[in-house]
Formats: sequence, C-alpha cells, structure tokens
Amino acid sequence: MNVPKSFVDLIYSADNHQNYIGMGNPNAKILIIGREPAHDLQSEEGKENHRQDIELNRENWKNLIEGKPLIGRCNPRRPFPNQRCFKQNESGQGTAMTWVNYQKLVDLILFREYDMPYSIRPVDFHDFCFHTDISAASALNRQQVNKDSKKVSVEERSRELFSHTFFHQFPLVILNLGKDVAPNGYVPLEWCSKVMGFSEAKQIRDKPMLWLNKDAEHHRILLHTANISVNCEAGGGWNFLTAIQQAVYDNGSNPQFYWPDLY
Repeated sequence: MNVPKSFVDLIYSADNHQNYIGMGNPNAKILIIGREPAHDLQSEEGKENHRQDIELNRENWKNLIEGKPLIGRCNPRRPFPNQRCFKQNESGQGTAMTWVNYQKLVDLILFREYDMPYSIRPVDFHDFCFHTDISAASALNRQQVNKDSKKVSVEERSRELFSHTFFHQFPLVILNLGKDVAPNGYVPLEWCSKVMGFSEAKQIRDKPMLWLNKDAEHHRILLHTANISVNCEAGGGWNFLTAIQQAVYDNGSNPQFYWPDLY
C-alpha cells in the first residue's frame, strides 16, 4: 500500500496509543475533523460498530500496510463502498447525513460533476480526503457524550495524533466542530493554534459560523465551520456549503491543488 512515510510513522509510533486514527486516503490534501464517532454505546449493535470502526482502526491500517487480511468488516481506506448519497431509510439503504454532506462539500471543493442523479451515486469522498474526529468518545449525539471521557480523549488525541507531522501536511483542513466547547475550557481557536499550528484567524461569517485560519507561512488553511450536517438539515445547506467552497478559493488556490496525487 502506497502511503506517506509520515503516516506509517504515526501508525507504528510507540508514542501514539490511539486505536482510532481515521479513515480515507492518507495521500489526500484535504483533512476533515469532526466531533466524535456517532455510535450508540448503550446498545449491543452500537458497541460492535464502535469496535469495528474505531477500536480496530489502527490495527487494520497496519494490516493494509503489511498486505494482511483485514479484521472485521471495516476497511479504513474505503469504509463505505456500497452506500449511496441519500439519508438512510428504514430498510437500511442510504447513509448518514453527515456523510452525504461531506460528499457534497468535497465534490464542491474539487469541482466534481456527474451525469447521474446524486442520490444513486456512491459515497466515495474518502478517496479524496482523510477524515477523523477530535474525540474518540463515541455517542449517538452530542447530548449523550460523556464529558469526562471526551475531555480525556481530546487531550490524548491532541498530544499523540494531531501534533504529529502527518496531520500537519494537509494544505486544507475542515474543522467541523461548530461552537462545540468541550469541558473545562477547551476552545477551538486555541486548539487550532497550539495543536495544529495555525497562528492567524479571521471570522468570515457569524451565522452559520465560519472562520479562516492560516499557518505562519500561509501554506495551509483551516476552515472552522458550524456543524455542517445540522445547518444543512435546518435549511440553506447548499448556500453554506458553497460559502465554505468560496472561502477555500478566496485564499488563491485552484481545484487541482486539492486533488490527491495517489489513490
């Protein structure tokens, strides 16, 4: 498997104790960071999904790198190959609205167009970006997150994952946290600066919230957005997604810059 040396170093680092690294293309130029995995740890099905997607994530990256069989059903490189771009229905067809909106956003950033209805095309945004979460403390929704577990997870992942070279090589980072302030003073702007190395911040809009952060050399940008799925489902979602797209290109880059070199 052809992945960056920095990613291999992260996967095998003795200083990294995280099982959940992320999903998608390690060669991508777009990094999406969400809140936490959406698994219901109060149910047996949710616990098993958490084990498959999160607890086995790092081990399966090792298996891919070493050419060994995967454990379980989840391939972290292409985790949702059979899902389609519409909200999951009662029969289990479709996918989560978060993935639908990530798909639309990545397609917008890359100016991808299709000659088929959007609802029947595959969920393939993981081919064009790498996705992870700031916390590994799973919950079905934000209100159910264990605050103490989240605080510990954010601190550990900031120290062991997000400070690593691999996460500092993406020219575009989408931080999809909204105004989600974790317990005991976690502030996204401080996190962007201290952990991710973005020293310059500028608010682009208030509602829905959108901030532009740049590193000192202006080689990388981070867009700290209001929760994409919540705002898209509340109405006006397409306008918000196109506003994020516009913010990417107001920085002076071009679409080809964000396409991955390797798949």
